[in-house]
Amino acid sequence: MKNNLFLKLSIGLVLLTMIRMIVAVSIPLSPDEAYYWMWSQALDYSFYDHPPMIALWIKAGCLLWGNTELGIRFLGPLAALLGSIFVFFTVKDFNNHQADSDQKGVIAVLLLNATLTVGVGGIIVTPDTPLLFFVCVFLWACGRLLYTKSAQYWWVIGASAGLALLSKYTALLLIGALGLWCLLTKEGRGYLKTKSLWGGAFLSVAIFSPVIFWNAHHHWISFAKQGGRTTDWNPHRALQFLSELLGGQIGLSSPVIFICFVIGLFYLTRSVIQRKCNASSFLLWLMILLPTSVFVQHAFGDRVQANWVGLLYPVLAVITGLYVSKFLKTAIILGFAIVSFVYIQTIFAVVPLPAQKDILLKQLGGWASFAQLVNKSVPQDMPIISDNYGLASELKFYLPHRQIMVIGDRWQYFNLPTSAVTQGYFIRRQRTKKVSFLSVGQDDYFVQPTDSNGYAPLQEIVRAKGGRVAQYYELYDVNLRSNLVITGQSKFLP
Repeated sequence: MKNNLFLKLSIGLVLLTMIRMIVAVSIPLSPDEAYYWMWSQALDYSFYDHPPMIALWIKAGCLLWGNTELGIRFLGPLAALLGSIFVFFTVKDFNNHQADSDQKGVIAVLLLNATLTVGVGGIIVTPDTPLLFFVCVFLWACGRLLYTKSAQYWWVIGASAGLALLSKYTALLLIGALGLWCLLTKEGRGYLKTKSLWGGAFLSVAIFSPVIFWNAHHHWISFAKQGGRTTDWNPHRALQFLSELLGGQIGLSSPVIFICFVIGLFYLTRSVIQRKCNASSFLLWLMILLPTSVFVQHAFGDRVQANWVGLLYPVLAVITGLYVSKFLKTAIILGFAIVSFVYIQTIFAVVPLPAQKDILLKQLGGWASFAQLVNKSVPQDMPIISDNYGLASELKFYLPHRQIMVIGDRWQYFNLPTSAVTQGYFIRRQRTKKVSFLSVGQDDYFVQPTDSNGYAPLQEIVRAKGGRVAQYYELYDVNLRSNLVITGQSKFLP
């Protein structure tokens, strides 16, 4: 019976993966995906925004399927499949392989896959995609350690922790929770005396060391960009930021799944307070407590992006599978219904939402046809110039043979050829005023008029899908004759 349950789960996950693959090849790239694809074309030890894992994943997929939507997204659905298997066995270990372990494992896997975080994140690839996979491996290795008592699993924990850090810096929160567990529990303090724990820790640092090396040679810019957010302090807006954080999690998990997560966390917290939990349950509790405390603290200074909390979803799914018995069927059905609607709406736009409020249209609509319009509007011997990383990356993906020139502070940290070109055609999202001075970053430079009269766009180009406008853009002729010139450093996309 148990084997049949796992077999059914495996078949279901394979079918779900096939559906995700079909959706993945049916929709255009989002601007962020195109930007990460650009990383894979100029591989480095790390990047301005994030560590390099997403670039490596995309590069691997493109080696198999070329520079296509499938190549870029190929590892996303597979990671969701394999990560789900790790979650299933994680629940079994944390449940001490009791008779109902398989059932609880299936529940955790279904809950996780029914969230938008995994349902959409298994298709639209971002740094969260490899992060969630390695978090699942990390959890499984912790479960194995606690169930088998074999210190050798510290090597797997160290490797998965390092790979998670190589995906996104927020992985440090779960690693910190494990460190707290080692200090606060008798079992954990026992492992501090083992060579395997310190060997695993060394392995984790070694895997992450290329990011440290890159930052050391680039003014610590990536660490400063991400870590600098911790110094923000706007307590008068805390209520707004906290409500946005809560609303984001209700949306990304789906309402009923969110309720199940809260119930599971409530039961776990009660057992911790009453000191009725074992060491493994206490570890799960710390893995929620520490990151949540950091996110709440950050909300007193600035917005917490909803996707940041995504790394906790595998932990929450495990907790819910272990502790919750009510609302589960409703939560899973409703969650998959919401995910299915998003898939259908993304491809077919069956519900005619107002264009101004249609996020899917704004992010995904009409990029390929828009790129062709730009291609026809710009002479073939002239570069297309952009100061928007997403727009520039989309144009390069859909116009691979065109010269795309990028301007802006972030590009100085990329290993790209520097441009000495001083003219071309500059494109930007439509604004209400003429170009009078385009400021990028903290330095006022790049594209600016040579007189005080401003400069009107050469023409307007529309990005649309199915007759619905996603965005208007303006095209400018940049040369000395038009009194609009480029100053400062610019680079070409490969």
